[in-house]
Amino acid sequence: MQSMLTKISAAGLLIAAGAAFAHVAAQDRTLRPGEPTRPIVWIQNHDPSEAVPITIEGLSANLPALRVQIAGTAGTAVAVRSAGQIWEYETLTIPVTQDPTGALNVAGAQGWEATGIAFSIAGGTGVVLKRPR
Repeated sequence: MQSMLTKISAAGLLIAAGAAFAHVAAQDRTLRPGEPTRPIVWIQNHDPSEAVPITIEGLSANLPALRVQIAGTAGTAVAVRSAGQIWEYETLTIPVTQDPTGALNVAGAQGWEATGIAFSIAGGTGVVLKRPR
C-alpha cells in the first residue's frame, strides 16, 4: 500500500514539474531563432515618493508602438512622453585612391552607420556616420 502511495505521489510530482516547465518554456517562445523574447518588466512602488522613471532604449523606429499596461493606478494620472533616439556623429575621410567599402566595413564593425551624406574634401570624400549614443 505504501509503495503504491509513493508511486502515485512521484507521478503527481512529475506531472506538476512537467506542467511548470511547459508553462515557462511557452513564455519564451519566439517565431524565429534569435528573436528577443517579450520585454516584461515589473516595477513595484510602495509609496508615491518612490516613483521610478523608465526609459526604453534600443527600439527600432519601424517597430509597432509598445503596449504598456499600468496596474493599480486607480485613476491616478501617469505622465508619459516619447523620447527620440540620441545619436553621435563622426566624419570618415576616404582618400580618392582607397576603396570606400573597406573603410566603411571597419567603421560598421564599430557600430557606425553611414547617413547617406557625403561631401568632397581635398583629396577624397567625407562621409558622415552615426551611431546610437
